[in-house]
Amino acid sequence: MSSSEIKRKLIDNTKILIQKNATVTIKDIAEASYVNIAAVNYHFGSKENLLMIVIDEILTDLKAYVKDTVFASFDDVPIEDKLEELITFIYNFSMENIGVLNYLFLSKEIQNESTNLLIDSFFSDNEFTRYVYEQLALRMDIKNPSESFAKYIILFSAFSIPLFIQIVQMKTTGDSRVETFKDPEFRKHFIKNILKMVQN
Repeated sequence: MSSSEIKRKLIDNTKILIQKNATVTIKDIAEASYVNIAAVNYHFGSKENLLMIVIDEILTDLKAYVKDTVFASFDDVPIEDKLEELITFIYNFSMENIGVLNYLFLSKEIQNESTNLLIDSFFSDNEFTRYVYEQLALRMDIKNPSESFAKYIILFSAFSIPLFIQIVQMKTTGDSRVETFKDPEFRKHFIKNILKMVQN
């Protein structure tokens, strides 16, 4: 197996491990990949570097979905339906990546790095954020760039906070279910009130 194949295997297996586990050890990664612990350090320098690469890939996939699926098919679809689609995706993504969310929001192991990655991915001036601001301006007839940014922050916060509450609960009680968005009545009121906030 080539060096690039081993690296890919380590990345893919780490991705699987951190989807469901709040904590992953270098031993877990090595065993899942059928390599020794030294191989992880050899190819990535440290487990932390490997985790950051994996989380970056997962966030890249998330951004691609939002850009290519949610906004790309926005025309002639009521905004309530699009928000429902986005909430469903976020709920499913959270269920499939609970460990990733833990590393992004709660883990002290790579806290500074993961916080910077979150900010760089969703709040800095980059291709993704520029695209989202442009789409919000277009779909909501916004003329002021600051207003687009404000509405984006409201939407991001609205989606993040309920998940964050559930992740903290999982961390403290050991319950790994993210149930908030699963409740249809909650989703109905959630969408209604988000629209009130961003359409005024």
